[in-house]
Amino acid sequence: MPGNDEERPRSARDALKSTMAIARESQRSSRRNILMIVAIVVVVVIARQMGFLGEGFQGTPRDIVDVAAFDAALAELSFVPVLDGNGQGVRVVEFFDYRCGHCRSMAGVVHDALNAEPGFTLVPIELPLLGPESLLAAQYALAAALQDGYGPYHRALMFSTVPFTPEGLGDLGAALGLDPVRLAADAQGEAVAAALNANRRLAASIGVDGTPSFVIGDLLIVGAIDEASFLGLLTATGQP
Repeated sequence: MPGNDEERPRSARDALKSTMAIARESQRSSRRNILMIVAIVVVVVIARQMGFLGEGFQGTPRDIVDVAAFDAALAELSFVPVLDGNGQGVRVVEFFDYRCGHCRSMAGVVHDALNAEPGFTLVPIELPLLGPESLLAAQYALAAALQDGYGPYHRALMFSTVPFTPEGLGDLGAALGLDPVRLAADAQGEAVAAALNANRRLAASIGVDGTPSFVIGDLLIVGAIDEASFLGLLTATGQP
């Protein structure tokens, strides 16, 4: 038919253009799918860490800690708060993040254990892993320690819904009798920054990569555990 020879090249060119357009769209779609998958994975990891997913994880023994080396590293920290204990009996070192949902769930278990175990000494180690708000809360908590107010401030952050903002954290300090102006200045000071860096090095030295993590005796446990298991570990560790 007339015109067929001219139509064939145009049809081939059109087909090639169409194929290339489909390929480009497929590549864009693939990239979008990959980005979407990565985003979902990130959200799930953060949600699990913060305790938003219904299926919480159980803490598991990770390793045996060289207690002598750990004690030496702990002694080098500029801030080593001790809560409620008398410095005797079982010592528990907890690495935690105020925005970590599992840490906040464990706070009740730890608090009850402190009351039930008079020889139990808790050494809380600030390890902010979940973003700027975590870091800010840890900075203000350590700043409260410079005014000898760490214990009440720490418990307030764990058991309340104080906004993790300079205003909210400053108001909390004022409510607890601390100087809010000094608190804000110390929170951004070199001493607090150095303390947090030292905490991170201590955590890395024994393989802590998540919160909550506990060193009970010579055992490192990563993850939240129920109250019975926690008390059982304290009792077993305290055995001569």
